[in-house]
Amino acid sequence: MELLAPAGSKEALIAAVQSGADAVYIGGSRFSARGSAKNFDEENMREMIEYCHIRGVKVHVAANTLIKENEAELFLSYIGTLNDMGVDAVIIQDVGMAKCVHKLYPDLPIHASTQMTCASSKTAKKLEEIGFSRIVLARELSYSEIEKIKKAVNVEIEVFVHGAICMSYSGQCLMSSMIGGRSGNRGLCAQPCRLSYKFLQNGKDVNSGYLLSPKDMCLVNHLEKLRQIGVDSLKIEGRLKRAEYVSAVVGVYRKCIDEKRTATLSEQKELTDAFIRSGFTDGYFVNKQGKNMMSYENPSNVSQNIFSDEVKARCRTDIELRKVPVKIEASLYKFKPLVLKMMDFDGNSVEVKGKILSEIANNKPLTSERLIEQLSKLGQTPFEALNVDVKIDDGIIIPIGEINALRREAVEELMKKRADKKERRKIDCSLGVESKTVSKPILSAKVRNIIQAIACINGGIKRIYAPYEVIREISGDIELVQIMPPIEKEGKNTPEIISECVMINSLGQLEDNQKKYYADYRFNVFNSKSLDALNNLSCVTLSPELTINEIKVIKKPVDTELIVYGRIPLMTFENCPVKAHSKCDGQKVYNELVDRKNERFPLMCGVGCFCEPLNSKPIFMADKISDLLDMDISFLRLDFTIEDEEECKKIIDTYQMALDGKEVNPLKENTFTRGHFYRKTD
Repeated sequence: MELLAPAGSKEALIAAVQSGADAVYIGGSRFSARGSAKNFDEENMREMIEYCHIRGVKVHVAANTLIKENEAELFLSYIGTLNDMGVDAVIIQDVGMAKCVHKLYPDLPIHASTQMTCASSKTAKKLEEIGFSRIVLARELSYSEIEKIKKAVNVEIEVFVHGAICMSYSGQCLMSSMIGGRSGNRGLCAQPCRLSYKFLQNGKDVNSGYLLSPKDMCLVNHLEKLRQIGVDSLKIEGRLKRAEYVSAVVGVYRKCIDEKRTATLSEQKELTDAFIRSGFTDGYFVNKQGKNMMSYENPSNVSQNIFSDEVKARCRTDIELRKVPVKIEASLYKFKPLVLKMMDFDGNSVEVKGKILSEIANNKPLTSERLIEQLSKLGQTPFEALNVDVKIDDGIIIPIGEINALRREAVEELMKKRADKKERRKIDCSLGVESKTVSKPILSAKVRNIIQAIACINGGIKRIYAPYEVIREISGDIELVQIMPPIEKEGKNTPEIISECVMINSLGQLEDNQKKYYADYRFNVFNSKSLDALNNLSCVTLSPELTINEIKVIKKPVDTELIVYGRIPLMTFENCPVKAHSKCDGQKVYNELVDRKNERFPLMCGVGCFCEPLNSKPIFMADKISDLLDMDISFLRLDFTIEDEEECKKIIDTYQMALDGKEVNPLKENTFTRGHFYRKTD
């Protein structure tokens, strides 16, 4: 199994390599989901790629943010630069960019970021079809779920084994974005989940603390299970962590992998001393969720950050602890120069020839033992002489300085060869997207219960998205679209599909049949290339993280939809906070989270039994409807969550009036939000 280490800085990268990582993942100065890490500019990246490749370590570059329309050309150019640099893979979240990269650079491996929320074999198969050679699975999976996914696909599977985990499924968190304008999907997460909250049931305090702050993951004692599953890569989280942390964690995992064992008590302490919140968790992997997974009392590191001399030594930039074994062959004959051949075990070899001819020795001739001794002195180079074979005539001599110089030359040449990049293709192909024209957008609505659905029908809404329980109870001259679970998960049962129209939240929910499919905002569509990648769908909801100006410039080859009213779900939990504090109530109790500013976030359980905190305020755009009418948007959607029948009726009437050109007033001050529509771009 590959041991994949984080490297948010040059120091951390060197520590990872010297501690035994098989591969590192890094980010550039743009398009990285860890924007606050030091990261690497182009010059430093080239240097570090060479450093790694000389030492037999692969380099994966995270280009895993969502790409806005005006960034697409720059992004693809950046990937072209990475391709030319010889990176071993790029990690991508944006589905449209992934398809373009695979077309343009077919020899460059692309890995599906954990931000793509792959939690099922169905989703994994769809990602494989796009061209991903590896899939980084969601962290919320158990041993058996990982095993099923691995058996279902013919691509590599990468699993997080150590480090911080998010409360929400990665790629499905809008909390930092919606309440603070810093998008996790853009590498700018402010980590509001690490703040303190109160948990209320029907207005009564039940608990308080860091209720959304999980402990860090640690699967060091499950490595053999992961090996048995056939997992290809074990990923350590931590591009924001210091070099000593990387050295300590990689060092422990390296020993346990190589020796096929669990961690000793001293090794477990080494992991604890490197970074810990209030203990480690393997809850998702062993399918035991609840309070024990959480760090309620402290969201921050409580370790003393004590590192051994060995750990510190591996962080030094002037040391070579990791050696590449080589074989050396040399020949020295009478009145001939020294000829030296150096070979690694990866098929690389170099041959160098000296400039000085050997002479007859007057006193001490050069012996084969002395020649072997000099050639073996590889010192602070990346190489270690595993075998030295020499052929030498008797009674001759050559200056020791000549031997040393030729050895150094051979080392330099072999380093160049190991760092040399293989030629990769760039395919010239059209990536253009044609936009369809829309005359006037139509109102649609998404509901959670039958009361809301009836209000929509009575209000003249012709397309209604609803869960199975509602779809089976209503009919009429309307388009009924059945809502699928927010996460396509291997271990979750999905409801029977009884509608001819289906709203999906992941590629895995897209079946090859005659139904009409609609993509919700969870596809994180930011650009025309992603719309084009989903052009077999009937309609695609654009990301609520886009501004009006950003939406305007997106070419729209398929029908598109905007959420213009409603409380956006800010996260999607696998580890349900309601269940953690009480038994599942089936939504009979009104649950809320309350932050330090006294903002209240309703907790709702939806299709598939996934708990979601809703934004404290609904988006409202009825009084600004004119700003939405010239963007070629097909549908404007009202999302009803906690609204009663009267509230639904009022909102529908208001938006219908606005579309008819009548003046409407905004809601009361501080009771609504404009979302991202008018925010400054990051």
